[in-house]
Amino acid sequence: MIQRNYHQYILILAIALVLSGCLTASAIILGWGWPIATITAFLSFLLIMKLWDAASFIPNQVESFLSSLLNKDSMTRFPLSNDKGLQQMYQNMNRILVGYSQTQLDLETKRMYYDRILRIMTHELRNSITPLITLSEDMMTNEYTKEDSNEAISVINEQCTAIKHFLDSYYELTHLPKPEIKEVDVKSMLQHLERLYSGSCSDKMNITFICAQGMKMMCDEKMIGQVMNNLIKNAIEIINIYGDGKIGEVTVTASSPNGKSRITVSDNGPGIPSNKLEEIFLPFYTSKPGGSGIGLSISRQILQLHGGTLSCYSTEGEGATFVIDL
Repeated sequence: MIQRNYHQYILILAIALVLSGCLTASAIILGWGWPIATITAFLSFLLIMKLWDAASFIPNQVESFLSSLLNKDSMTRFPLSNDKGLQQMYQNMNRILVGYSQTQLDLETKRMYYDRILRIMTHELRNSITPLITLSEDMMTNEYTKEDSNEAISVINEQCTAIKHFLDSYYELTHLPKPEIKEVDVKSMLQHLERLYSGSCSDKMNITFICAQGMKMMCDEKMIGQVMNNLIKNAIEIINIYGDGKIGEVTVTASSPNGKSRITVSDNGPGIPSNKLEEIFLPFYTSKPGGSGIGLSISRQILQLHGGTLSCYSTEGEGATFVIDL
């Protein structure tokens, strides 16, 4: 609560004393006697102060609310009240404070996100361009045979192709289309994925699809299909690389807990260390040789565009489960 201004307090006190004095004088004139007059003056003084507190209560609360916004204090919360009007006001102010705090957090997260992307881009481009500069300088200062020139041009072409691939990945990451939301038959979507993988998996990889009866989901089918394809493909590749030759098990399950749509992709791969569970969603982070590191980042962004979430749960050595919630 914001403290009352000192000069304001003196003014109210003076008014209360003057009114109390007037009441006291009136009581004496009416012949009530000093004891009754004193009690009347004291009660009138308390009443005036109480009325002032009541009158200044809402302005003080609003002042406290505005002060919290100005000071970026996200911890301030206003209490419950039996008064319906006050309760509604408190709920709105609390909602604004929570929203403001979340906005500040989102802005800071995005700043860190793009700072990371900029650092990665700078690092990758410097590493790719440096050998091009060295090679081109060498070609300008030394005579190259036709064979040497062809080899140098081949190296330059490979480096330029790698740079283009990197920049294409970044473009894809930052230019996702707006989802076209419509009702989707989840079983049909899973059957399409099942057909896609049925002929491409080896005997050492089992992929199981499970869907709740008659399940429907409001989403962009192509975009959510892309997310599921990313998750399934990642699971297969990780098991093939780090599975030590064991039979791979990938299970895709669609369900509707509490009326919400949920799809999980679980595997029996090596799992993910607990300190890496959030890093795997960062752009260009990858643990796979030759991986681009944008699949999971794009997948999470697609879910955010749908108002949903993509999370991961894993115990190292016991596989991982990715959860799509809509």
